[in-house]
Formats: sequence, structure tokens, C-alpha cells
Amino acid sequence: MREKKKAFKFIDSQKSLDQLVSELEHEKTIGIDTEFVRTRTYFPKLCLIQIASTNTMSCIDCLADLDMSKLWSLIYSQDIEKILHSGSQDLEIFYMINKTLPSNMFDTQIAASLLGYPMQIGIKNLLMEELSISISKSETRSDWSKRPLDKKQIIYAIDDIAYLLRLGASLKKKLKAKKRLHWSNEDCEGMLKLKTGLMDQSNVWKKIPGIKKLKLHESYVAINLANWREATAAKKNIPRKWLLEDSDLMKLSTININSLKTIDLNWLIGKNFNDQDIDAIEKLIKNPEKNIATHHNSRKKGRNYYEKNNKLIQKITKEVVKKSSELGIAQEVLATKKDVIGLVIEDDSRLTSGWRKSILGGKLQQLITSSQ
Repeated sequence: MREKKKAFKFIDSQKSLDQLVSELEHEKTIGIDTEFVRTRTYFPKLCLIQIASTNTMSCIDCLADLDMSKLWSLIYSQDIEKILHSGSQDLEIFYMINKTLPSNMFDTQIAASLLGYPMQIGIKNLLMEELSISISKSETRSDWSKRPLDKKQIIYAIDDIAYLLRLGASLKKKLKAKKRLHWSNEDCEGMLKLKTGLMDQSNVWKKIPGIKKLKLHESYVAINLANWREATAAKKNIPRKWLLEDSDLMKLSTININSLKTIDLNWLIGKNFNDQDIDAIEKLIKNPEKNIATHHNSRKKGRNYYEKNNKLIQKITKEVVKKSSELGIAQEVLATKKDVIGLVIEDDSRLTSGWRKSILGGKLQQLITSSQ
């Protein structure tokens, strides 16, 4: 079913933007989404902000040379709840522009996962399953920086927010019935504390496949190369993999410099390198900075503890599987493998606080105590 939507406005003048902000500043809840491009740059280029209230829907043209300060004040207002779906990338952009994150957010993907939906369910499938509303996702890879936008793009952008308020209300009603609304509020608050991507560039290396399996010295090289790649890609404003692919970074990390008189880096020529970049890479390979104490200690402790406590980890995982099945939610919603290992090695774990602790804490503490 395709429901008739409210009329929408395309905001590309300062007067219309100021008027919109004036209309929205007394709202208690708004739906929000963004469209951006990032295919050829390191930093995402914000192109549109879509906002829905009970009475209005608007697409704000972020490329129209507008003073956005009043709009940002609205978005960052503690008094206005912002409903979004899978908001991590939106938050990354907000952080990039404002160097801080807004509060009072409700993520419908997080809420849905606590009701038994798949963790990564998209807005299209969630709207169909929750509200029997069909929307198109044909413009997912659209170029949002082109002007003028065509009709299909604008319809797509509006569809992403048109039903957010209804969706949020529906999910909240079910969460309340199951006494899980505070779970959702807690996890949405946790989302705002989780620094990822542009918010935590020093830890991007953790996403490189195979990096945690390297020998210690090789891991020092790899982490330093990854940090160099991040800083250099940001400086040149190009995608990090245009500068250095993950596979090439791993190849450089495993070079045995003791068996070589010179390091041949000529195969890197032709990428987005200059002579200074080549020199920097060679220096990092030969003499990687070894002041990554946190990485070294947690890695050593993690391996030792994992081997020593493998049976305990398996018991806790079994309890998580059992409890998540009883709750009707995905195992990873309750606790990821990282959460379980973090609990055992006394590292960071969501199982040590909040609703997860109230549900599993007693049983898990018994397992830990009995293993000592």
C-alpha cells in the first residue's frame, strides 16, 4: 500500500529556511534524515537534510549557500526528540560539521531490533512489515550533489522521512507493551557515545581484515600505516583506499626489512602519492612508532585471557543464546562476541551495565565466580 503523503517543501532560500525553523522550534518530535555523497572524497559532502513534523515535510538544500546555524540549533535542541533510522552516518556528518553530537535521538532500527526484527533491517522492509507501507529505494546510489535534483530523487528523499513519526510511534507502543522502551532509550543513548568513523580516526585500523592476526612487530607497522593513511587521505580529501588499499597496507606491513638492503616501493607510483608520501611510508616500515601501549597490552591480555578462559566464554555465550531466544531478539542485540570477551577479560562490555546487566548479570556472575 502507498499512503498519501503530506505536501513537502524544497528549501533553497534563506527566507524559507528561517521560516521552517520558526515553524519547527515548538515541535516535540521531528523525523530527520540526510543525503550526501562520498564516492570521490574522504569527507562526506552533505547535500540534503530532510525533516518531517506532524504538519510539514521539507528537503533543505545544503548546497544552496544558506546560513544553517538556526537549523543546527534546532537539531541539537535537547527539548526536541529526533527520530531517525540507522543514524550512524547521519551522526558522523553532524559531528564532522559541529564537532559534537545532538541528544534526544530515537533510532527506529535500534528500536526494531529490540522487538525481534533483524539488527540491520532497512527502512523499506521495516515500513512494510510494521506499517504495510511501500516505498522505493531506486535512488540509493544517486548523485545528490547534482542540481537541479530530479523528481525521482526528491520523492526518494521525502519517502525516507514521510513515515518516520508514525513508525516511531508504532515501535514505541510495542516497546512499552513489552516493557522495553527503556532498553531502546538506553541503546540510543549508547549510540551517541559510540565514536566511529570520522569521530574516531585513530581506531579505523581495527576494521582492516586480518590486521589482528599479524605478528606483534607487523601489527605496529600496520597500525602506524593505517593512521598515516587516515591523516593523509583526510588532508588530500580522497577516499582512504584511493591512497592505499587494505591489501597493499597488509603487504607493506609484512615486509621483512632484515632481508632487504633497500625497500622497493615503486609499485606504489601511479597512485595518489608524492615523494614525501613514499618517504613517510618507508620510514614507518623501517621504524614504526612503538608507543601503542594500549594496543599491545590489550592484545597480549586478550590472547592470554581468551586461551585461559575459553570454556567460560563458551558458557557465557551459551547463556546469551538461550536468553536472546527467550526474549525473541537476535543474539547480537543482547551481546556480541566482543561483549562476551570484554566481560571475561574485564574490558569494556555492554553486559556490565543497564538492561543487559539486569537481565543477565546475576547468572553471568555465577558463571564467572564458579570458574575462579
